[in-house]
Amino acid sequence: MLTKDFEIYIIELGKFKKHTNNNKELDAWIKFIKNPEEIDMSDIKNNEPLEKAKDLLEGISDPDTREYILLRQQMARMDKKAEEDFIIDKSKKKIAKKMLENKIDIETIISCTELTKEEIEELTKTEEPD
Repeated sequence: MLTKDFEIYIIELGKFKKHTNNNKELDAWIKFIKNPEEIDMSDIKNNEPLEKAKDLLEGISDPDTREYILLRQQMARMDKKAEEDFIIDKSKKKIAKKMLENKIDIETIISCTELTKEEIEELTKTEEPD
């Protein structure tokens, strides 16, 4: 639902020289979008959304923050890989156990599942939860 406080402007930034509508708030946003380093405090005075945008940009541009974000992304990828590996390993063991139940020889099970002989022999000793 749109409100009276909501406005949309479509501006071709490449063609923008100086906004002539005497809309200082819009001018400040255009200046910020084109080159955030050029924005000064007088441009964002009494413009809380623009101030928040500038603070956010400065925060994510900070090398420490960027490194933290990259580290978190790398950790998430590693967690996902570990989870996938766990699921694959569990599936291989489940298949190997079925093969053992069907009296398939260990060498064939090793070839099909890529489990080690020790891992397969361990399956005969313990119950693997589903």
